[in-house]
Amino acid sequence: MQSEDLSTQLSYKNVIRKEIFYFVSIYMSDLTIFKNRTNIATLLLFTIALAIVASPILYSKIAYAAGTFPPPIFYNLRTIPSYAITIPFSSFGKAPFEPADVSIPLGMTVIWFNDNNGLYSVNTVSNSTYSPPQAIKATIIGNGGSFTHTFSKAGVYDYYDSFDPSILGRVTVVNSMESGKNMNMQIGGKLPFNPNELRRMVLSFVPTTISLTPKFVMTYEVTLLNSTGKTIFSHRYDDADGILDMELVPHKSKNVTDFITWGPDFRSQESLRTTGTFHIKGPVLVDNSPYYIRVSIIDQGNKIISNPVIDTFAFLSQQTSAKHATNATSTSAPPTNSTKTDSATLK
Repeated sequence: MQSEDLSTQLSYKNVIRKEIFYFVSIYMSDLTIFKNRTNIATLLLFTIALAIVASPILYSKIAYAAGTFPPPIFYNLRTIPSYAITIPFSSFGKAPFEPADVSIPLGMTVIWFNDNNGLYSVNTVSNSTYSPPQAIKATIIGNGGSFTHTFSKAGVYDYYDSFDPSILGRVTVVNSMESGKNMNMQIGGKLPFNPNELRRMVLSFVPTTISLTPKFVMTYEVTLLNSTGKTIFSHRYDDADGILDMELVPHKSKNVTDFITWGPDFRSQESLRTTGTFHIKGPVLVDNSPYYIRVSIIDQGNKIISNPVIDTFAFLSQQTSAKHATNATSTSAPPTNSTKTDSATLK
């Protein structure tokens, strides 16, 4: 597994420029074979052949070689907003940030939308007892406006609206990852989880055996299972960039299958098409028992994958993690094929 610092992000455009320079250099050095010749057709055939040879190499730099993680294009995709925090319209004046408390993986970009009248801002708190990992001093967000920020350092970001300091928000950025056979799960939350806290958690699933090619939509099937392996939720999601961002929102309910889902928060139709965060709200991470999430890629570019790419990851509660570790061979729970790697994703 390979990881790179955010401060040394790779740009696929720069990679392409280097490859073009490399092939042009070869081209210029080999022009000697055409000296004292006037056969334009031969020169043209040579140029076409060179382009054919170069094109797959250039494309492979964009798509990345399987097994390389994170792929170079990953950093470009992460600069585009995925998670949205909204300032909803209120006829009573000021409105709070919604949601006010979120947990996301390191490297994710958040966008704040102001749907209310009046001015807002996003400013991190800084005082004698607290200092944010990075300071955020946003420009003024007017009605219909927005502000984006890419979180490249882990930690807790407490922020407020400078026009009304009583309006507070928090973004917790977590640097944790679990590795599967076919994809890695970046974790924007604390595991093992505490069922009494009912804390929402954003997960990012990044394929490692299928190339990220944002011109082909991937269809994911996400299934949640309880400790006995029973399916409590299943749904399919189309994702334009190939990285599935999914937030779990715990909500207690007497009905164990009482789930709702919505999203994505944001869609980009720029040079790199991207899909924002989806959400699943329901009775998950609410009991002192393990939960499982099974994620499979079943379609790419409207072509069904004959052997779906699939991984299963476990969520253990704080009280059952030790017990579950000693009974890892139990047949009553779905098997997982992931290994946890704390602080190994983006340093």
